[in-house]
Amino acid sequence: MLARLAENLFWAGRYVERAEDTARMVDVTYHTLLESPASEVGGSWAQLLDVLHLRTAYGQRPLAPAEVLAFLVLDRDNTGSITSSIVRARENARSVRELISSELWESVNDLHLDLGSRDLRRELTDQPYELFKTIRRACLTIYGVASETMPRDDGWRFMALGRVLERAEMTCRLIDIRYQHLEDLAGPSRRLVGANAERPRGADRTDFHHWIAVLKSASAFEAYRRRYRSSMDPADVVEFLLLEPDLPRSVVFCLSSAMHQLQVLSRGRPSRAVRALGRVTASLQYRDVGELFDLGLHDFLDTVQARVADVAEAVADEFFRHHPVGSMHAIATA
Repeated sequence: MLARLAENLFWAGRYVERAEDTARMVDVTYHTLLESPASEVGGSWAQLLDVLHLRTAYGQRPLAPAEVLAFLVLDRDNTGSITSSIVRARENARSVRELISSELWESVNDLHLDLGSRDLRRELTDQPYELFKTIRRACLTIYGVASETMPRDDGWRFMALGRVLERAEMTCRLIDIRYQHLEDLAGPSRRLVGANAERPRGADRTDFHHWIAVLKSASAFEAYRRRYRSSMDPADVVEFLLLEPDLPRSVVFCLSSAMHQLQVLSRGRPSRAVRALGRVTASLQYRDVGELFDLGLHDFLDTVQARVADVAEAVADEFFRHHPVGSMHAIATA
C-alpha cells in the first residue's frame, strides 16, 4: 500500500473517533451543568477543553457555554472541532475511495452533508441533545459499516489503528483531568494516596454525580454499574476506565487492540513502533490500581500519553515517512 494512502486511512479513523468523542463529552458536560451551580460552569468547560487538548487553542475567550459550544462544534479553524474533524475525515476517505467500501464512503459523506445542511448554531441553542445524539450515532454507524463491509486488510488495520490510538489518548486525558479536579474538591483527608492508604467509604452526593459524568463521557456508565452495582468508589472508576480488558474505551483495551493491528502491519518484525507500544501496554496490563496511586496517577498518565504519542510518531516514521501532522499532541506542542 502506498504510504500516502495508508496515512489517509489512519487519519480518517482518528478524525471520526475525535468527532464522536467530542460530541459525547460536550453532551455530557452540557447536561451535567444544567443541574450544577453557576459557580461550576466556567471550571467545567475549562476542564473539558483540557481533556480535548484545546485549552491553548481556545485562548483567553470567556468560558461562556455559547462560546465554548461554538468553538467545539462549529469552528472550522479549530482542528479539534466536530465539523472540522468530519470535514477532514471525509477528505481522507475521499482520497482512498478505491480502498474502502462504497457503503463506508456513503456513511462518511452523508454525515458531512447532513451537518452542512443544518443550522448548527440554532440547533445548539434549541436542541443540543438531538444534535449530539445525531452526530454520535452517525459516527457509530461509520464504525459499524466499516466493520461489516471492509476486508481485514492493511487498509482496515491502519484505520482501526488510528481510531484506537486516538481513543487511548482521549481516555487517558479524561481520567487525568477529571480525577485531579475531583481529588482537589475532596481535599487532602479523602485523597487516594496509595494501595495501603485508607480508602474512602464512598463518594458524597456531589462526587457521585461527577463520577457518573466521567463514566458517561467514556460510554462506560452502564457497564460499570453492571460490574460494581451502586458503588462509586473513585479507585474503582479509575481502574475500570484504565485497566478493564473487556471495556472498548479502556486504555488497556485500546492499546491491546492497537498492538494486534500493528503486529500484523509490521509483518512480525520487532519495529520501533511495536516495541514502544509493547512497553506502554505492558506497563498497564500488569499493574494493580493501588500501585498507580502509589506511583502518582497524574505522572503515570502523563507518561502513558507521551508514549502513545511516541507510538504514533513511530508509525508515521515507519509507514508514512514523515511525522504526523494534526494530532492533538502535535497541535498542543506546535
